[in-house]
Amino acid sequence: MVAEIEEMLAAANATSKGDFVCKAIEFYIGYLRQQKNINYLAPMLAGAIKSEVRSLGRDVCEILFKLAVEIGINSNITAAVNDISDESLDTVRLNVAQEVARTNGILTFEDADEWQNGGD
Repeated sequence: MVAEIEEMLAAANATSKGDFVCKAIEFYIGYLRQQKNINYLAPMLAGAIKSEVRSLGRDVCEILFKLAVEIGINSNITAAVNDISDESLDTVRLNVAQEVARTNGILTFEDADEWQNGGD
């Protein structure tokens, strides 16, 4: 073990074997404290993360509700000014569902306009 200490003196930035041992003990004490801190902090961090996830879930639900209301308004206005057959509506719904799946939900008005006007 003495040979290993002498071999690692430079790597430990130690000036002597005694200095090396002191640094090793300081390192080990720090390691033990860190383990204690991890055991203490882990439940606190888990609780904080759960709280943030719950908060984010509430925010997403609130946004989805508002979006559903806006879509409902848009659908009612569109239905009031257009006479769309059930067959046409089913076709549009199928095509839009396929487009949403293909684009991973990233749709633009320009894409819809291009599709509606035959890809001009």
